[in-house]
Amino acid sequence: MSRQRIKPQGWVVQVTPGRDESFGHYLGRFCRANSLSHKTVGEELDVPTQRVSDWERPSRRQLPDAAQLKRLSQLMGLAPMQLRQMLPSVSLHLQIRLCPACYAEVPVHRRTWQEKGVDPCDRHHLLLLSACPVCQTGFRLPALWEEGCCERCGLEFSHMRSHSISNGT
Repeated sequence: MSRQRIKPQGWVVQVTPGRDESFGHYLGRFCRANSLSHKTVGEELDVPTQRVSDWERPSRRQLPDAAQLKRLSQLMGLAPMQLRQMLPSVSLHLQIRLCPACYAEVPVHRRTWQEKGVDPCDRHHLLLLSACPVCQTGFRLPALWEEGCCERCGLEFSHMRSHSISNGT
Protein backbone atom coordinates (compact mmCIF):
# COMPACT_ATOMS: atom_id res chain seq x y z
CA MET A 1 0.00 0.00 0.00
CA SER A 2 1.35 3.43 -0.91
CA ARG A 3 1.92 5.98 1.79
CA GLN A 4 0.09 9.29 1.73
CA ARG A 5 2.47 11.94 0.37
CA ILE A 6 0.18 14.93 0.00
CA LYS A 7 1.45 17.63 2.34
CA PRO A 8 -0.92 19.82 4.31
CA GLN A 9 -2.36 22.71 2.32
CA GLY A 10 -0.43 25.92 2.68
CA TRP A 11 2.90 24.65 1.37
CA VAL A 12 2.00 25.36 -2.25
CA VAL A 13 1.51 28.59 -4.14
CA GLN A 14 -2.15 28.70 -5.10
CA VAL A 15 -2.70 29.22 -8.83
CA THR A 16 -6.10 30.50 -9.94
CA PRO A 17 -7.39 28.79 -13.08
CA GLY A 18 -8.35 31.01 -16.00
CA ARG A 19 -11.74 30.85 -17.72
CA ASP A 20 -11.91 27.58 -19.71
CA GLU A 21 -8.18 26.97 -19.10
CA SER A 22 -6.87 23.66 -20.39
CA PHE A 23 -5.66 21.14 -17.84
CA GLY A 24 -2.20 20.86 -19.43
CA HIS A 25 -1.65 24.62 -19.34
CA TYR A 26 -2.87 24.87 -15.75
CA LEU A 27 -0.64 21.97 -14.66
CA GLY A 28 2.36 23.68 -16.26
CA ARG A 29 1.60 27.00 -14.54
CA PHE A 30 1.07 25.25 -11.20
CA CYS A 31 4.36 23.37 -11.49
CA ARG A 32 6.32 26.52 -12.43
CA ALA A 33 4.76 28.56 -9.62
CA ASN A 34 5.77 25.89 -7.13
CA SER A 35 9.09 24.88 -8.75
CA LEU A 36 7.82 21.31 -9.11
CA SER A 37 9.12 18.79 -11.62
CA HIS A 38 7.01 16.03 -13.15
CA LYS A 39 8.97 13.64 -10.97
CA THR A 40 8.08 15.50 -7.77
CA VAL A 41 4.40 15.72 -8.72
CA GLY A 42 4.43 12.02 -9.55
CA GLU A 43 5.97 11.22 -6.18
CA GLU A 44 3.42 13.39 -4.38
CA LEU A 45 0.55 11.65 -6.19
CA ASP A 46 2.11 8.17 -6.27
CA VAL A 47 1.96 7.99 -10.09
CA PRO A 48 4.76 7.47 -12.64
CA THR A 49 6.61 10.56 -13.83
CA GLN A 50 5.66 9.77 -17.44
CA ARG A 51 1.96 9.87 -16.50
CA VAL A 52 2.32 13.42 -15.19
CA SER A 53 4.13 14.42 -18.40
CA ASP A 54 1.38 12.81 -20.50
CA TRP A 55 -1.29 14.87 -18.70
CA GLU A 56 0.20 17.99 -20.30
CA ARG A 57 -0.15 16.48 -23.79
CA PRO A 58 -3.79 16.25 -24.88
CA SER A 59 -2.81 14.12 -27.89
CA ARG A 60 -1.62 11.33 -25.56
CA ARG A 61 -5.20 10.89 -24.27
CA GLN A 62 -3.86 10.04 -20.81
CA LEU A 63 -6.19 11.69 -18.33
CA PRO A 64 -6.11 11.49 -14.55
CA ASP A 65 -8.60 8.99 -13.17
CA ALA A 66 -11.02 9.85 -10.33
CA ALA A 67 -8.55 8.90 -7.57
CA GLN A 68 -5.75 10.88 -9.22
CA LEU A 69 -8.04 13.90 -9.66
CA LYS A 70 -8.89 13.73 -5.97
CA ARG A 71 -5.20 13.70 -5.00
CA LEU A 72 -4.45 16.48 -7.50
CA SER A 73 -7.26 18.58 -6.04
CA GLN A 74 -5.75 18.17 -2.57
CA LEU A 75 -2.31 19.13 -3.84
CA MET A 76 -3.52 22.11 -5.88
CA GLY A 77 -6.20 23.36 -3.51
CA LEU A 78 -8.99 23.07 -6.10
CA ALA A 79 -12.20 21.07 -6.12
CA PRO A 80 -12.07 17.87 -8.21
CA MET A 81 -14.92 19.28 -10.34
CA GLN A 82 -12.79 22.34 -11.22
CA LEU A 83 -10.03 20.05 -12.46
CA ARG A 84 -12.49 17.79 -14.31
CA GLN A 85 -13.81 20.83 -16.23
CA MET A 86 -10.27 21.55 -17.48
CA LEU A 87 -9.84 18.10 -19.03
CA PRO A 88 -9.97 17.83 -22.81
CA SER A 89 -13.02 16.63 -24.67
CA VAL A 90 -13.11 13.27 -26.40
CA SER A 91 -12.42 14.58 -29.92
CA LEU A 92 -9.33 16.75 -30.14
CA HIS A 93 -7.58 18.76 -32.79
CA LEU A 94 -4.01 17.48 -32.47
CA GLN A 95 -2.16 20.68 -33.39
CA ILE A 96 -1.97 23.16 -30.51
CA ARG A 97 -4.16 26.16 -31.34
CA LEU A 98 -4.96 29.57 -29.92
CA CYS A 99 -7.01 32.70 -30.39
CA PRO A 100 -4.63 35.65 -29.96
CA ALA A 101 -7.47 37.99 -28.99
CA CYS A 102 -8.58 35.70 -26.13
CA TYR A 103 -4.96 35.23 -25.07
CA ALA A 104 -4.49 39.02 -24.94
CA GLU A 105 -7.47 39.23 -22.54
CA VAL A 106 -6.50 36.29 -20.32
CA PRO A 107 -3.10 34.68 -21.00
CA VAL A 108 -4.10 31.01 -20.70
CA HIS A 109 -4.60 28.19 -23.19
CA ARG A 110 -8.34 27.50 -23.45
CA ARG A 111 -9.57 23.91 -23.41
CA THR A 112 -12.11 24.60 -26.16
CA TRP A 113 -9.40 25.65 -28.66
CA GLN A 114 -8.37 21.99 -28.94
CA GLU A 115 -11.87 20.66 -29.59
CA LYS A 116 -12.30 19.05 -32.99
CA GLY A 117 -14.86 20.92 -35.08
CA VAL A 118 -14.17 24.26 -33.36
CA ASP A 119 -12.33 26.39 -35.90
CA PRO A 120 -13.21 30.01 -35.21
CA CYS A 121 -13.03 31.40 -31.71
CA ASP A 122 -16.52 31.46 -30.21
CA ARG A 123 -15.85 34.91 -28.75
CA HIS A 124 -13.93 36.83 -31.40
CA HIS A 125 -14.85 34.80 -34.50
CA LEU A 126 -11.20 34.65 -35.54
CA LEU A 127 -9.85 31.45 -37.04
CA LEU A 128 -7.73 29.65 -34.46
CA LEU A 129 -4.00 29.74 -35.17
CA SER A 130 -1.94 26.53 -35.09
CA ALA A 131 1.39 28.18 -35.95
CA CYS A 132 3.06 31.54 -35.69
CA PRO A 133 1.79 33.69 -38.57
CA VAL A 134 5.24 35.25 -39.08
CA CYS A 135 7.64 32.28 -39.05
CA GLN A 136 5.14 29.39 -39.36
CA THR A 137 6.54 27.56 -36.31
CA GLY A 138 3.93 25.34 -34.65
CA PHE A 139 3.04 26.18 -31.06
CA ARG A 140 4.70 24.36 -28.18
CA LEU A 141 2.68 22.51 -25.58
CA PRO A 142 0.60 25.00 -23.58
CA ALA A 143 2.24 23.74 -20.37
CA LEU A 144 5.45 25.34 -21.67
CA TRP A 145 3.93 28.74 -22.48
CA GLU A 146 5.85 30.63 -19.85
CA GLU A 147 6.66 33.65 -22.02
CA GLY A 148 3.48 33.72 -24.15
CA CYS A 149 5.28 34.05 -27.45
CA CYS A 150 6.56 32.10 -30.44
CA GLU A 151 9.60 30.13 -29.39
CA ARG A 152 11.35 30.82 -32.70
CA CYS A 153 10.77 34.48 -33.61
CA GLY A 154 9.49 35.83 -30.28
CA LEU A 155 6.22 37.30 -31.60
CA GLU A 156 3.89 37.59 -28.61
CA PHE A 157 0.69 35.55 -28.86
CA SER A 158 -1.36 38.64 -28.06
CA HIS A 159 0.21 40.46 -31.05
CA MET A 160 -0.77 37.70 -33.47
CA ARG A 161 -4.30 39.12 -33.66
CA SER A 162 -3.36 41.43 -36.51
CA HIS A 163 -2.42 38.30 -38.49
CA SER A 164 -5.66 36.41 -37.72
CA ILE A 165 -8.43 36.02 -40.26
CA SER A 166 -11.99 36.73 -39.24
CA ASN A 167 -14.52 34.01 -39.88
CA GLY A 168 -17.00 36.72 -40.80
CA THR A 169 -19.73 35.54 -38.45
